[in-house]
Amino acid sequence: MSEKINRRRFIESAGAGVAGTSLLTAKSYARILGANERIQMGIIGSGGRGRSVMTSFNKNKDICEFIAVADVYQPNIDMALKMSRETAVSTMDYKELLDNKDVVAVLNATPDHWHASVLMDAVAAGKDVYTEKPFSYSIEQGVKMVKAVRATKQIVQVGMQRRSSDAVRAAKKLVDDGVLGEIVLARAQWYWNRKPMPAKLELKGNLDWERFQGPAKKRYPLDERRFFHWRNFTDYNGGHMTDQGTHLMDVIQWFCNDGNPPKSAVCQGMIHAHKGGDVPDTFSAVFEYPTFMATWTLCYSNSYEDSWKITLQGRKATMVLDDDGYRVFPEAWKRPEIPPKAIHQYEGGIPTDPHVINFLECIKSRQEPNAPVEVGHKAVSGPHLANLALRQQRRVVLNDDGTIARS
Repeated sequence: MSEKINRRRFIESAGAGVAGTSLLTAKSYARILGANERIQMGIIGSGGRGRSVMTSFNKNKDICEFIAVADVYQPNIDMALKMSRETAVSTMDYKELLDNKDVVAVLNATPDHWHASVLMDAVAAGKDVYTEKPFSYSIEQGVKMVKAVRATKQIVQVGMQRRSSDAVRAAKKLVDDGVLGEIVLARAQWYWNRKPMPAKLELKGNLDWERFQGPAKKRYPLDERRFFHWRNFTDYNGGHMTDQGTHLMDVIQWFCNDGNPPKSAVCQGMIHAHKGGDVPDTFSAVFEYPTFMATWTLCYSNSYEDSWKITLQGRKATMVLDDDGYRVFPEAWKRPEIPPKAIHQYEGGIPTDPHVINFLECIKSRQEPNAPVEVGHKAVSGPHLANLALRQQRRVVLNDDGTIARS
């Protein structure tokens, strides 16, 4: 390397920016990184999703490389090391990774109950962060996370890749141009036919179970199903409601409500596919926005129309977005010509790669990324509301200041 990264100077510079005396500019950051050096990264949480996002980063090996890995499960560490620099180091304690002065940026792909601690510790340590969605474990936690990040000058990208998708951005322009007219109903859906949770699972290596549970409110004896299928347990996440709903409700809010969350939510749900967990895998939520209504429906026991879809119904036209791109159909639909011929169409999926590239570019430029922390927080607020409505079996209201109204 032509110039070793001086992390102390980097942190001092960032701290000065927080104090308001100076900003960490692209030019000053380039001096810290060193001319023509790759961005040295660490991954915290190198399970399946983490390694998938690593693959997107590794497509830009001329720009970045992974030099450190942290995970609570040794097989996850071993697989991530194979995707990292030959001399990469590993640990089960993510704070040791954050102490590594050569790590400039972190990929946070931990289970949801760890997102807040890792993110806030990382930015406090002077690291830029690509943090997986959903942003937070609760609305209250999300508020604290936004404040913690904004108390620094670190770049944080929330892993909501639709924000960097050409297809979705082109679709938004049509909405902004008034092609749909006044939107009155938005519908989000996700349909997969998933296998039941196995009754018994086997560990393939060392697992630090206590470290995995970490900030979870309730402690359990070692339970392999809770580790391998943590999304089916509310102790560790907001379930499929927030996991998939973060992506879809963000698009609806971005297109139709200036990115802001709903006024209220109601929800019903049940478990069909994942018996043994406590997270609904079949549900329907209804959200109230100032000028339109929205629904969010998921079923993991049937693959009708396979995967996700967003439908925006306006007075002049209807837009459908999915993994194939988007189609816009004019009003009115008249039999037997259903659907009518599309008046606008775009073919293309929703890759993660452009979102990763946007993050890497922002590390160097110090510009705001496409999905900053405020976007991540607002995107998951509606699904969090729906989870509360489901558990409390009542309509839950969000106050104008972003807090939950108490009945």
